[in-house]
Amino acid sequence: MSPVAPLFADGAVFELLVRLTLGAITSFLAILCWTRTRNLSWMFVIAGVLASYAGTLYRSLRFFGLFPGAEIRFFGTSLALLVSENLPIVLFAGAFIAFLRAER
Repeated sequence: MSPVAPLFADGAVFELLVRLTLGAITSFLAILCWTRTRNLSWMFVIAGVLASYAGTLYRSLRFFGLFPGAEIRFFGTSLALLVSENLPIVLFAGAFIAFLRAER
């Protein structure tokens, strides 16, 4: 049996590793696009992609126990998780608004 087999026995770990890998590739491409654009709507999209990957990194650090700090609670949920889950959506909404305003 492979030494990493117990690691992949849990579906959540495998899902997190796939999300980290795909997020790293997407973030790398987003940074490459960032250097080539000055369009506000694209800047919001790129920031949303990077914020999404930062949230994934935070969740993985918490999951593997590498970030054992105390959580700040906000209405019964972790403030960091609340921000990391919703900040990309807010940035994507900002991108759509910026695109619609620029197309007038």
